[in-house]
Amino acid sequence: MILSSLPLYIESSSSIGVENTLKINIDHILIVVKDLEDTISFYQHLGFKHLETIKRPNDTVGVIKKDNLMIELMQLPMGDETYRAPRKNSDLGFRHIGFRVENLQEVYETLKDKIQFDGPPVHSAGRGDRKLLFFKDPNGVELHFIQE
Repeated sequence: MILSSLPLYIESSSSIGVENTLKINIDHILIVVKDLEDTISFYQHLGFKHLETIKRPNDTVGVIKKDNLMIELMQLPMGDETYRAPRKNSDLGFRHIGFRVENLQEVYETLKDKIQFDGPPVHSAGRGDRKLLFFKDPNGVELHFIQE
């Protein structure tokens, strides 16, 4: 298995001292894409399964899933998409998606001919034995693999 996923649980405390435990799971992540078929193919290299394609009046959505992680890939009609400058490390907001793997070197060797990585695996400063492998999807979404 290339990727593994874990459910997300959030425990919160209110400011008045009453404990409240909320069980929240991520349902999906939506990514606006340039080319739906190309992007589906890319994520299939990561082990995602293409579940369905939904054609709506103003867009087409491809739904992919790996274990408990569902991603919706939305393609707008040609000319309706907008582009932004590449993110800087100081930009606020969403940054990347990190995928946990068991053997980072094996993932790198398996996928290096299919995915353009930013470089070879690196150690994460200040995080012990944690290793990272950075790359982008066909739409410029920043991704990385993580081995603890």
